[in-house]
Amino acid sequence: MQQGLICRISHGPLWEYHAFGTISEGVASKTHYLIAGVQGDFTKSLVDNPPTHLWTRQLKFAAVGNSSTLYRRGVRVCTGTGLGACLSTCLQNPNWYLLWMGSDQEKTFGPTISGLIKKNLYPDRVTLWDSKARGTRPDSVKIIKDIYQAWGAEVVIITSNAQGNKEMTEGLTAAGIPNFVRGRLYFLRRLVDDV
Repeated sequence: MQQGLICRISHGPLWEYHAFGTISEGVASKTHYLIAGVQGDFTKSLVDNPPTHLWTRQLKFAAVGNSSTLYRRGVRVCTGTGLGACLSTCLQNPNWYLLWMGSDQEKTFGPTISGLIKKNLYPDRVTLWDSKARGTRPDSVKIIKDIYQAWGAEVVIITSNAQGNKEMTEGLTAAGIPNFVRGRLYFLRRLVDDV
């Protein structure tokens, strides 16, 4: 499956459908993955009572990750389950770098997801920040700035929670680094102010 697409799933063909970022190694891959964190009633029901089958819509819609095709080199940043929306970009394009911040990722997300990262990205195109192992939250803006410069990236695309999105976009914009979050491009203030 092409990177940057979302998959919609439901317990039945007529009920409400819920969107998730799709993880796939490529368009020829026969296996695709979704990450469902317990965020509400639907995802709680998936974890508490795993279904034997789910319905999916055949038509897949482009999400913010699909905008990565507009850039030659970039950094995908995510926290926790946001990996579902980010990983395919990095798996399918060797010019994209992954920064994944979370807590005990391998234990939480299992060997399949960890295996995809190790097989395809490790060690040159990924930074994993394990808050539990390090005992602290990262200075995410500093880490992103360092990776952005070292990687020679053109843009940063972020998938996090509301507070994380706000902190990272404000810090990166102030540093003059173009970044996306939920479809919004945060432009370089210095360039705009200089005009």
